[in-house]
Amino acid sequence: MMKRFSERSSTRGFAELNVTPMLDFAFTLLVIFLITTPLLESGIDVALPQAAANRHPPDPRFVQTLTVARSGALYWNQQRITSAQLPVKIAEALHAHPDLAVAVYADRDLRYQELVAVFDALQTGGVPQVALVHSDGQPERSPPAP
Repeated sequence: MMKRFSERSSTRGFAELNVTPMLDFAFTLLVIFLITTPLLESGIDVALPQAAANRHPPDPRFVQTLTVARSGALYWNQQRITSAQLPVKIAEALHAHPDLAVAVYADRDLRYQELVAVFDALQTGGVPQVALVHSDGQPERSPPAP
């Protein structure tokens, strides 16, 4: 006689993996992530001002160029000057045209301190409009002649 279901009737139970604690842990991590993510993304609440477009763009006749070469050499409208001559050139240009604007062309490898010194001289000289000209992806070019 053959024993039917003899293996099933044994007292051995099936080995099962209890995943409930693992799911509880995963859901807890998910809740923590959902709560802390918005807190990490928010920064300081600042209402930034909006800039109005320049209603009075500078007259191209009154725009002077100041080029600062990699070596630190200065060129006022493509004429070589020294750093001591820069305040004199600024004063002369402001005397001739009070609405003076200066476009600064600075070499990208220029030391930052040298550029700061140039902007300090322009600010001390009282230049009302200063623009730092940057590359627009086109081939490099020299500043326009006056």
